[in-house]
Amino acid sequence: MEPISFDEIYEELFPAVYRFVCLRIPSSEIEDVTSEIMAKIWKSISGFEGRSSLKSWALRIASNYIADFYRGRKEVHIIELTEELQGTQNSRDYGEEFATVQSVSKTLSQLTEPQVAVIQLRLIEGFSSNETASILGITQQAVDSLLYRAKKNFRTIYTTEMAGGEC
Repeated sequence: MEPISFDEIYEELFPAVYRFVCLRIPSSEIEDVTSEIMAKIWKSISGFEGRSSLKSWALRIASNYIADFYRGRKEVHIIELTEELQGTQNSRDYGEEFATVQSVSKTLSQLTEPQVAVIQLRLIEGFSSNETASILGITQQAVDSLLYRAKKNFRTIYTTEMAGGEC
């Protein structure tokens, strides 16, 4: 592998790592955790063998770091998107779009962390089942099963909320 600068690593990987961290870490710690993950990626870059994409490899490091972050804690809280949108809500009338984002965010917060991770990696980031399995440290079959359950749970919770019921 050709030598790569920290700036190149940062520019290529920071956006994906930041998005990955945002749904999993309390907002007061996002910047610190993301910085620590980026430093860990930089320190480990010499061990990158190219068996996966650099982004997959980096998100595997982020996934392990987040697991360590929560190890020993009793609860894992999925961060709701509405926190970031509260400040922008007043600058423009989001109306129905804002309500939809709030509802989706609330629904995501009721799924398990692995379900949120597989939805983010497969459906938002566009990773394949194999890449997602590598990032999460599980089998491809487990990814497919987890995604199926995550979609099913999401649909059930979201539909119930849209109908005005409580979950």
